[in-house]
Amino acid sequence: MRTRTLSAVVAGSATAALLLTGVGTAAAAPAKSDKHSKAAAPAAAPAGATWDGYIYLYYSTAANSAWSRFYYAVPDFAGYTFTNGVDGLGQRVKNNVNRAWNNDGYNAANIWYNENYQGAVDTFYPGEARQLKVGVRNDNASLNWTYVG
Repeated sequence: MRTRTLSAVVAGSATAALLLTGVGTAAAAPAKSDKHSKAAAPAAAPAGATWDGYIYLYYSTAANSAWSRFYYAVPDFAGYTFTNGVDGLGQRVKNNVNRAWNNDGYNAANIWYNENYQGAVDTFYPGEARQLKVGVRNDNASLNWTYVG
């Protein structure tokens, strides 16, 4: 199991919501960075778009949902907020994630119910975009990664 350490967050968009709702194709996202940044939202892109290594966490299913992106493991989402988008902008990430999109080509993203990777978990494999499962949806506290190749 490969885990990443805590780092940068966040970005958001309406076009990314198309991907999350199953409409459209692959999506390209902003370039990787270890700093907090407001980046352009992931936009619909032609097939073969590049992986950026982030998981995108969305506040709601709305097309203008606020979102944040994470590259490293996060033992506790306390202190993180949705910094891009409209619906949910400024809300806490902890216990407020409705949907996610894993744009990492090698690692599964594990979203946990409790802090420090405990309790119920919902795993997002590379390229997977959907609503979180009941039990973790809007009850999320931490994130880690598992290498799947």
